[in-house]
Amino acid sequence: MKRLLLAIALGGALSGCAATQPRARPMGIVEKPVSAWRDTIKLPDAAIVDAMPARWAAARARVGKAAARAITAQGVLLGGPALDHPAPSPGPYRCRLVRLGAGGVRSFPAATCFIGGDPGDMLSFTKATGSDAPGGWLYPDDVTTRYVFLGARQLRPGTASLAYGKDATRNLAGVVERIGTFRWRLVIPGAADTLDVYDLTPLTGAAPAK
Repeated sequence: MKRLLLAIALGGALSGCAATQPRARPMGIVEKPVSAWRDTIKLPDAAIVDAMPARWAAARARVGKAAARAITAQGVLLGGPALDHPAPSPGPYRCRLVRLGAGGVRSFPAATCFIGGDPGDMLSFTKATGSDAPGGWLYPDDVTTRYVFLGARQLRPGTASLAYGKDATRNLAGVVERIGTFRWRLVIPGAADTLDVYDLTPLTGAAPAK
């Protein structure tokens, strides 16, 4: 009888100890967030965006050594690193196109562009003047030194009615990077290892990115 009572007492004590022990929590799997632009972009364009360093190298190689001085003359636009805090401030911009390709380095007259929206979220980009007319959206990215541009070559400057994906022959994909105080570049890869690089500087006063 004593042995039975002792067994019952020990069982109760052990069950009480078990009740006070913390329960093991399941380990969660932490996934890296996927940028919203990947839900929209076409696979060939995604490959181009992900391979931007290689596109830069291919464009410089295609230009050749003869254009090395012209590349150097463009300074940080064609040779500077991307800086933190890449979101451009909303407002009007002076945008100057520089094209790298088999023909060397070509600089075109400056035009006017507009960026709209709130930094930290999607921003719109519209080229208002000039012969070339990219327009679309700028998306925040997991790569913290860039925004991703998805848009289209519009039918005329000053509009952004033609959305990315509506006409595959007009789709454009690229990146926006900050290269200095009050200065950004929009880089859009083209055919045959060319790069269209837009030099963006605000036309009105804005708080500089730090």
